[in-house]
Amino acid sequence: MTRAVVVTGMGLVTPIGSTLDTFWQALLSGKSGARPIRSFDTSVFKHRVGCEVLDFAADSSAGRGATRQGRATRMAIAAGERSLSDAGLENSLPPERTAVVLGTTLGEPQFLEELAERWALDAPPPEGWAEVVAHRCDSAATALASRFRVHGPVQTIPTACAAGNYAIARAVDLIRSDRVDLAMVGGAEAFSRLAFVGFVRLHAMAPDRCRPFDRDRKGLLLGEGAGILVLEEEERARRRGARIYARVLGYGLSCDAYHITGPHPEGRGAAQAMTRALENSRVASDEVEYINAHGTGTINNDRVETLAIKSVMGSRARSVPVSSIKALTGHMMGASSSVEAIACALAIDRGVLPPTWNLETPDPECDLDYLPGRPRELRPRVVLNNSYAFGGNNATLVFGRP
Repeated sequence: MTRAVVVTGMGLVTPIGSTLDTFWQALLSGKSGARPIRSFDTSVFKHRVGCEVLDFAADSSAGRGATRQGRATRMAIAAGERSLSDAGLENSLPPERTAVVLGTTLGEPQFLEELAERWALDAPPPEGWAEVVAHRCDSAATALASRFRVHGPVQTIPTACAAGNYAIARAVDLIRSDRVDLAMVGGAEAFSRLAFVGFVRLHAMAPDRCRPFDRDRKGLLLGEGAGILVLEEEERARRRGARIYARVLGYGLSCDAYHITGPHPEGRGAAQAMTRALENSRVASDEVEYINAHGTGTINNDRVETLAIKSVMGSRARSVPVSSIKALTGHMMGASSSVEAIACALAIDRGVLPPTWNLETPDPECDLDYLPGRPRELRPRVVLNNSYAFGGNNATLVFGRP
């Protein structure tokens, strides 16, 4: 019999709050993380707003110390500390039976940008390349393993903006196959000039607000953060009396293989990921009661995701609640889907669906039930969490009530 996987701990660092309660209240009240960018000089750009994290150092040893670690790594460790505390596992991880799987898009670009600027003025010291090696793409995952003394599999999943969901899917496989009993899993991403310039050049950036599914949407806002979940084999969790937020019923992965930055115009890959997720979870589409959308606020993404949901949900499409939290958090890239997975688990646990904020003028092409501007009381039995990425990577997770 396949081993069941449950969520027993969650921790995060986000632009709208870095505890579960502050994050959740922000989602329900519409508190936005959008503000003028502080990380670098934006005077040469017409876009100067983003969603940066301001407060994660306040109550975290990771935030206060380890200044030579990159920002994404420190946020991942801070979120990891909180997830283990939430799970009641601060000092009781089984080292050989625990995995770390972390998703990211760019790793630690902020640190490498600063390094490049220094070396442009002065030749790098003989030991200079050691700094580059220390801030490679997988540095956050290895730092998590070192900090929490994990000796099981430690993996980095760099599938861009779907990386958090991909990481969770990988951890589900490790637990189902009895290779580990526990996994610290999620995603981490730091705000960077490199990512900001890239999205500006793609004309994908909104000037002030992210407005998913709105007729007048103009694009995304860049964000940063980390979301770490503790996944655990269900029987083990029950034996130790753990609080169970939700079950991870399954996942679906696909690739559009269509365009490096654009989704397939008919949403084929996105629909395929949702269909495979339902099959992997042994859940019928008519059992789905909420979809947490990728919902970036870009013209193409929102239209294509709507088509994909219609394709999978059929005649029920317009009656299934759908919402995007990126209107408040911004697009946290590799951290987005793991933070959104936490939002899904909280929706199941607390019996409320977070709305889509800033949706004011309906788009005729985006005609689903997007919960505009008001939470809805409902404890969903089955929830989908969609994430899509450059390169056509798509990942859907299925969560269920414990």
